[in-house]
Amino acid sequence: MDAVTIGFICYLVIILFVGFYTARITNNLKDFALGGQRLGPTVIAFSERASGESAWLILGLPGAALIAGLLEIWTVVGCIGGIILSWLIVAYPLRLATEKYNVITLPEYFEKKFDDHSGMIRLISSLIITFFFTFYIAAQFSGAGKVLNVTFGISQMQGMILGAVIIVFYTLMGGFLAVAWTDLIQGIIMIGTLVILPLVGWIELSGTGSNLNMDWSTLYGGKTGAAAMAAAIGGLSWGLGYMGQPHLVVRYMAIDKAQNIKLSRRIAYAWAIPAFFGAMFIGLVGDGLI
Repeated sequence: MDAVTIGFICYLVIILFVGFYTARITNNLKDFALGGQRLGPTVIAFSERASGESAWLILGLPGAALIAGLLEIWTVVGCIGGIILSWLIVAYPLRLATEKYNVITLPEYFEKKFDDHSGMIRLISSLIITFFFTFYIAAQFSGAGKVLNVTFGISQMQGMILGAVIIVFYTLMGGFLAVAWTDLIQGIIMIGTLVILPLVGWIELSGTGSNLNMDWSTLYGGKTGAAAMAAAIGGLSWGLGYMGQPHLVVRYMAIDKAQNIKLSRRIAYAWAIPAFFGAMFIGLVGDGLI
């Protein structure tokens, strides 16, 4: 049994332990949906970041940088900017509103915010979230399947099923508490990987006598004028999505105190900046090693 398999088994054991433990302290709907609003700034920050940057940051962004080069720096800057704005603009007011209206979900918040007694706002917002998250969750399961396929040689479908079973199990067992604590573990693993891997790759690249190819001609995708501007704006526009993603803003609702938002956002920024640039450099270094 190699080190990768042992590490994966240890990870599964920890995840299962978190699921069983949090099931014992999840006693009501508020606990299940928001962790009883008793999670501190560190857990919330890591949970928000790990939830926001899952398979796409580990697989998608490095692959895009490998193909498109420095053009992806606009995506990196846009995403980091969106994360900063979301924590600055949305987080604190939403946490206060959660307390003011005594709500535990976004549809319930919208319903009470706009004083809707017909139930239509709750229904429509729930349907919108369900529709779009069906595709989002499918993408995450697909990402899990690809990682397990490459790592252990099982088929992608088997990897997807295994990933889905594990995620659904601990989510149903411990609700938001289980999700947040597993996010903390995953967030630590992710930031470690995204910081260490490009450094190791760069050292390996230097050992071959090659240098990191910073081809500045790819900064605008080889385009000029209005087309170059459009390419940059297209990358920057990724940041617009962060201020409305339900699975991210619910973390703001779940933090123990509104006053802890300030510390939590600093932790989130400290995670996001090296993670995004690290993911991009994995692709750039990988291009030099191929």
